[in-house]
Amino acid sequence: MQPCHNARRLYLFALAVVLCGATYAAAQPGTLDLTFANNGIFAAPSTLRGAAAVAIQSNGNIVVAGGGAVDQTSADTLVRLTPAGVLDPSFGSGGVVTVTNPGGSVYYVDGFFALAIQSNGEIVAAGAAQLESGNVIVQVARFQTNGSLDPSFGSGGFTTTTAITTTPYNSSAPRTAALALQPNGDILVAASYSNLMARFTSGGQLDTTFGSGGIVNLANTGASLSTAPTQIAVQKNGKILVASGSLAPTPQLQAGTISRYNSNGSLDTTFGASGTAASVGSASALLLQSDGKIVVAGSLTSRIIAPPAANYVGFGIVRYTLNGAIDKTFGSGGVAIADFGGSAPLSGAFALAIQSNGEIVAAGAAAQGALNLSFDSAFGLARFTSAGQLDSSFGSGGLVTTTIVSGSSNVFSDVTGLVIQSDGKIVAAGNTEVDQGFGGGSGAYVARYLAQ
Repeated sequence: MQPCHNARRLYLFALAVVLCGATYAAAQPGTLDLTFANNGIFAAPSTLRGAAAVAIQSNGNIVVAGGGAVDQTSADTLVRLTPAGVLDPSFGSGGVVTVTNPGGSVYYVDGFFALAIQSNGEIVAAGAAQLESGNVIVQVARFQTNGSLDPSFGSGGFTTTTAITTTPYNSSAPRTAALALQPNGDILVAASYSNLMARFTSGGQLDTTFGSGGIVNLANTGASLSTAPTQIAVQKNGKILVASGSLAPTPQLQAGTISRYNSNGSLDTTFGASGTAASVGSASALLLQSDGKIVVAGSLTSRIIAPPAANYVGFGIVRYTLNGAIDKTFGSGGVAIADFGGSAPLSGAFALAIQSNGEIVAAGAAAQGALNLSFDSAFGLARFTSAGQLDSSFGSGGLVTTTIVSGSSNVFSDVTGLVIQSDGKIVAAGNTEVDQGFGGGSGAYVARYLAQ
């Protein structure tokens, strides 16, 4: 009986090793959280065809802002998910809020581009709208926690100024609006094309103490793909940072900038060089660390290739001190790079998040080429230590790629919004375009990843 007993013990031990290994593999940082939505990925209804931003409310609910359609009419759209990744029936209509025409002189809306959550849980979103005159302006809307427009904000929940124009609908340049909340509830919004920044009071009125009648001309911006305002952040001292660079979905190997403004809207010439710091990366996203240091993400040459092949482009992360100097203690001389290799030689980060332990997560497109040029791409994520080194415990050597729509070719996917839950899990919102948007359709998706 003794040999049988020993064999049984060896079998149980081997089984335990296999089970432990399987559990470890399932829990590896960077893997999809299979408890979320459908095996880790939520596919939005057709009322949200494009996701631009994501935020988390204090109760863990996930809010996604973007654009969609209702009865073939373009709509500003919000979607709210429970922490489990299903539509929240207490929000709007079955978890979805759509606005097709907010009234007044607005003829056409084109979706929300930016999102923020107030301390009381109300939702502030910015997007574009075409007026009956043909001008395209930026609007800001505020919604109550149940998804209804806040009638105390602006006019019926919306506010704008015709001065803040954005890229025309017949332009090939992307439209964007960057949004941030100040501690007193004031709202900062900046838009491409006009390259203006405005500040509204918490009630939705232009703050005339800011700039000229509430509006500021942004420095170092223009009408090209690489000079649009991409993000606003407010430092603890009240000073305002604006990143200007390239926009999703196609990575652009272009340098970006960061400018800083005083609380009254004047350019702060003590920052960087005369108010502006250059970024070797494309400055597609910006965040502040808890210690005040500035982290910027975008696209950067990640590997030099022998001609005639083109160099590889990957994620580029640059860190600055509070006053705009390169933080040379980060990465290599202040820069960290993630190279996705030959399978994704034109990649770029469009979103950033910082974990509670100081590690930095960047997300965007792990791409073979540019949108509309018959290339595929996947959701791409990279995690760096607080010192700027790729975290080898995350995904494969610090990198994660997720194919959102399988079984198809010519699908371009990219992450446009990234946020960290209170439990550390990583939530990424983004989009896919099948057949590069030429009749193949598009969709919005939310994926959740394990962090530890």
